Amino acid sequence: MLVAGNIIFAGAYVAGKFALTTVSPITLNALRFALAAVIVAPVVIRQRHQLRMGRRDALTFVAVALLSFVLNKYFEYVGVNLSTASDSALLISGEGIFTAAAAWIFLRERATWRHGAALALGTFGVYLIIERGLAPHIDPGGGAQRILGDGFFLLSLAFEAVASIISKRLAGRFTPLFVMAATVVGSLAVWLPAGAVDIALHGLRLTPLSAGGIIYQAAFVTAIGYFCWFGGLQAVAGSAAAASLFIQPLVGTLLAVVILHDALSLFTLVGGGCIILSVWGISRLGAERGPPEVVE
Repeated sequence: MLVAGNIIFAGAYVAGKFALTTVSPITLNALRFALAAVIVAPVVIRQRHQLRMGRRDALTFVAVALLSFVLNKYFEYVGVNLSTASDSALLISGEGIFTAAAAWIFLRERATWRHGAALALGTFGVYLIIERGLAPHIDPGGGAQRILGDGFFLLSLAFEAVASIISKRLAGRFTPLFVMAATVVGSLAVWLPAGAVDIALHGLRLTPLSAGGIIYQAAFVTAIGYFCWFGGLQAVAGSAAAASLFIQPLVGTLLAVVILHDALSLFTLVGGGCIILSVWGISRLGAERGPPEVVE
């Protein structure tokens, strides 16, 4: 289930490119989460007794919904739209680096020099992917746009990392699947009016390709992907589950090259390897202190 879930997640960036051929990131997210909410609503209805919560838990749900399914997804697809699917697939590995940094800052978790070295290696990998070389430069023919897109994508990872840390407050009181379903439904408070305004201003034109991209994002990534992920977490140790996350950049990059014909330089591949090695090192250091809680 973990392997299947991560393969599904890996296809998100190619599907996003397809969807963005005719719709904006705002309309994409509005349509995606409207459809996804219909799919996951039975989870909320079946576990509706968990909706009886205190003010602090309710505010935490709102914060997770805004950070993870509004700000994260908006900047993620602004970034995907401006950059390449292969860059996004490789940079997604950096989420583990951002999450570790957020834990050090907000949870005051202890960081050693080995954590710092792993973080520096991951940062160097991000630099190589963005610059596609050792020396700073901007490639002709859309290089500045790609770099800006990568920057927006990294910003989305920062929002997701903070959401992962905040969501730890809900652990033990709510099931992970309920948290996902409730925050997806809650995100419609932003996406429905934003999508309505965007469609009213720019219209709505869907092709079979862009509609397929939206359906994949909603039905496969949000519903089936998360179901596989949380189902796998119930049977597999957290450290083993964390290792399965490396499937995303590898498969995602392969899909981008095969389907979208993205060009990869040696520096792009080396940068992706640095990030993967960095996240692996951080996860191993975390495993030495005890089983980590993995939040996708």
